[in-house]
Amino acid sequence: MSLLSPLGLAAAALAVPLVLWYVLRARRPRVEVSSTYLWRRSGDSVTAAVPWQRFRPDRTFWLVLAAILLGALALARPALPVDTPLGAHTIVIIDASASMLADEDGPTRLELARRHGEQMIAALGPGQTMSVLRAAERARVLVSNTADVSAARDAVGAVTSAQGVADLDDAVTLATSLAQPGQPTVIHLITDHAPDDGEIPTAPDDLRVTAVGSDRSNLAVTRMQAVPSGRSVRIFAQVRNFGVTPMQARLEIGSGATRLDTRQMRLAPREHADVVLDVDQPDDPVISANVSATAGGTDALHLDDTAYAVVADDPARTAVVAGPGNVFLEQALTAAGTQVRTSPVVPEDLRGVDLLVVDRVAQPQVPSVPTIAVQPTTAMDGVSTGPPVDDPVVTFQQPDHPLLAEVDLSRLAAATAEPVDAPALTPIAAGPDGALIVAGRVSGQPVLHIGFDLLASTLPLDVAWPVLMSNAVQWLTGAAAAAPTAVGSPLPLDAPAGATAVELLAPDGTTHRLEVAAAPPAADQIGVWQARWEGVDAPPATIAVNAAASESDLVAARPTGALAAAQTAIGRGLRVFGPGIAAAVLVLLVLEWVLAHRPAAWPRRGRRQDVETPAESST
Repeated sequence: MSLLSPLGLAAAALAVPLVLWYVLRARRPRVEVSSTYLWRRSGDSVTAAVPWQRFRPDRTFWLVLAAILLGALALARPALPVDTPLGAHTIVIIDASASMLADEDGPTRLELARRHGEQMIAALGPGQTMSVLRAAERARVLVSNTADVSAARDAVGAVTSAQGVADLDDAVTLATSLAQPGQPTVIHLITDHAPDDGEIPTAPDDLRVTAVGSDRSNLAVTRMQAVPSGRSVRIFAQVRNFGVTPMQARLEIGSGATRLDTRQMRLAPREHADVVLDVDQPDDPVISANVSATAGGTDALHLDDTAYAVVADDPARTAVVAGPGNVFLEQALTAAGTQVRTSPVVPEDLRGVDLLVVDRVAQPQVPSVPTIAVQPTTAMDGVSTGPPVDDPVVTFQQPDHPLLAEVDLSRLAAATAEPVDAPALTPIAAGPDGALIVAGRVSGQPVLHIGFDLLASTLPLDVAWPVLMSNAVQWLTGAAAAAPTAVGSPLPLDAPAGATAVELLAPDGTTHRLEVAAAPPAADQIGVWQARWEGVDAPPATIAVNAAASESDLVAARPTGALAAAQTAIGRGLRVFGPGIAAAVLVLLVLEWVLAHRPAAWPRRGRRQDVETPAESST
């Protein structure tokens, strides 16, 4: 036990005047009598009573004395050292990612996180300070190293949710920079999941993670793309059930105010459904898909219920398919908006050809046009193949490559494959025996090399096939990408020649202006963005931004590795008893007032009712 303000004990000296008051005051209780006639002769002696009285304390004296002594102890602020999750400097990081908007039977996960932060603020003791950080796409300090409880509480209340993924590693790094030498610091991360060592690779020993919320069911539109093909548009949409119970859902696809299609579907736990829809070219280039739960559970997060795609311009492109014939290639290229010509071998004259597809035949050693090579019999410069491998499997996909936008190759199966060795090219899909699909540039031309026979694989039968070919045509020929942008990613701004600046119109109606030379900003809102160019007469660009699929999974993970061991980190603090003692003082004073002002009819035990009378009286 220690006293934080020992001078407060000086207030106990107030007991001295209390005792003097009890000794000096006259105690002559009032008694009703029939007459004072017989007492008149002794009036002078009664009036001249001695001022010093025998000390006779009553109940109210002891109550007041106890209140004085306890009050002095409260002013001295007694405290005991205790273990506490708070340090001398406590840094609170609140996760503000999109998943924190999930409903928890009334409050959101973010509201639960703010409540937890307020509880830590209420536990702050003397000499302890707090910093509050908001973790979103970029971490931000809301208040730093303050002992002001009101300022810390206002900072916690000011945390609002973003619509993207929170960079927790950035937030922890920023929090670590706020620690001051010689000041014991504890970092608290309040999130709706427990990150592992891979998400926060440099987690400090004083990091403590508190997970709020519970496992919730959720429906989301996780893939969306609209590919033009002449006068029609092929729409790809994927709906996923992230819950652990079966759910029934309704998917509505529309363009502007026009409803294009409605689908009813039943999804098993953790299952997804792919929808492919061919429609006439709509008047509005923006295509939307919205999913809603109809039975089987609740949809806890509504931010990911709608996804958008923009029908890209369809420039005239010519593709030559050289090989024995492959209807899957020809149809996919036609659906991607190219005019397809076939040839048994690669033509010598490739003038006017925008894309060359070599399917199981010899190819030029040095490509002169953008090329897709499907298990060619000869290799380009810098590309070699290994011996055939039976039943290859895909264990790696390059997630950030535009060729795999909205494409999942995990279900790919092939009879045989020839692993590709091309140091100058990027592996797009690979297995234990080597790369199966690579992409890059050879002699300045963009190329895509597929190391297995399409007709001996399941790829042409998968919904990913037309999307992959659409991405390949766009990437190889330089056409505008139609794949939506994930929230948190930079906006794809391809400025036309002569543009000096761009005005961005966000989905919420706010505008942002930046110079063309500046780095494109990250898309922080889900919806449709408009980019209007300044300095050039060019039509505005329309950009679709959708939710990140990682935020839709509301089933929490658990910490592993070193981060789990860090949960034992704890600080030392003080438990102050002053407020509790002050409450006891207030109770004693109220009780004393009640006893001092009780009605005369109440019994008065413990106080003598002597009446001072003359020593002698006449009868």
